[in-house]
Amino acid sequence: MDEKINEQATTFTISAVFVGLLMIPGLNAKQQNDLGNWLMLVGQVLCTNAARIAILKSNEPTKHFSNQELSYMLEKAVCAMQQEIDELKKQVNKTT
Repeated sequence: MDEKINEQATTFTISAVFVGLLMIPGLNAKQQNDLGNWLMLVGQVLCTNAARIAILKSNEPTKHFSNQELSYMLEKAVCAMQQEIDELKKQVNKTT
């Protein structure tokens, strides 16, 4: 049973490789990048939604964050991103 599932999963994955390779000749580098990013975003949305459904359907208790907690987490994320941006700016300025 597991062997058949593994075979089906491998075939599914290989089909994605072939579709990607078949699309390359018809697209320039910018188009490939644009389409690839769009497809990854679609994939992320599907994965995120499926994960949330799995959590909600499970019997495990989930922690719901208050608006204040979410606000705090987002502020921390923004601060971390700003630090990364500042560091990148320093690196760019050193090279120019």
